[in-house]
Amino acid sequence: MYPIQIVFSENPIDQRHLGQSGGTISFTACGLPVFHFETQEQFQAYMMLKGEAAYNEKR
Repeated sequence: MYPIQIVFSENPIDQRHLGQSGGTISFTACGLPVFHFETQEQFQAYMMLKGEAAYNEKR
């Protein structure tokens, strides 16, 4: 399976979720930062953490 890359976020909470899920910050060939996940499971964990944070914010 191919790694997953999504747009970089400067939000510290997003970056914390990235670390908690096992993802990393890497750079494209053009030098742009991205969030990088080696597995689908890491990406899903990141999205779950973001969803929980959004849910808790709305409470």
